[in-house]
Amino acid sequence: MAIKHIFYLSTFLILFIFQSCGIKTAKEARLHFSKEKSKLPDTLNWKKIGFAKELINTLELIVVISGGTKPIPIDKWEDFEPSFPYKKNINRHLLFQQTAFYRSPNTDVNCKDAECINEREYKNYSWVEIAKPICVDYVGGKTDMLKPEKGHLVIKTIQKCQTVLFTDSIFQLSDNKGNYYVMHATENGKVDTTVTLPRGWTLKKMILKEPLIISPFGGGNECYYNIVGDNLGQGYHQYIFADKYYPTNEK
Repeated sequence: MAIKHIFYLSTFLILFIFQSCGIKTAKEARLHFSKEKSKLPDTLNWKKIGFAKELINTLELIVVISGGTKPIPIDKWEDFEPSFPYKKNINRHLLFQQTAFYRSPNTDVNCKDAECINEREYKNYSWVEIAKPICVDYVGGKTDMLKPEKGHLVIKTIQKCQTVLFTDSIFQLSDNKGNYYVMHATENGKVDTTVTLPRGWTLKKMILKEPLIISPFGGGNECYYNIVGDNLGQGYHQYIFADKYYPTNEK
């Protein structure tokens, strides 16, 4: 009984510490990467994915997506209930037309084919390690990291070796200071351009004259992305930077 109580206490403390400390800000994490596009593999395996089923491991700070040898069926997702340290990411109805994922976090940059993908089993389904959260910053004041308050935005920097392709039109978010972002996903499957944004920010639909490919930043083998989230669960990839490095207060 004493061991059982210790286990529950330890679990509670871990959860309390994680929730209290959370993910660091860019400054606290000493993040520093360039806006240079990173090197892509010679061959990309493009796929169409309309809905992403993702889990966040809050202890390992790793995001996994349904995939691999035994992915969870779409009709099982709504009732699927992960347990600690896993939690569901908000629903991701994807807006890009194709994507190419080429390397899991923590894999060797010189990996080949299957060596580049880390697969794990959880609750009888297979999951692919797809992204690693690095830090988070807030626009409009500190708020919930997954679902910010109205008029707030969160900017999460992640490591994700994936490139995405938009073909016809995009929904472009801008701080009107030279930073631009493309909406890549919604929570409910619908785009809402009337979302309340921080002062100075705008969101509008734009027709593409040619396909837009967004790839990781940092140069070389780095795979950095800035992912912005609004209070409606809409997510955006940054694809144009105002400055040479991110964050801008770093030299």
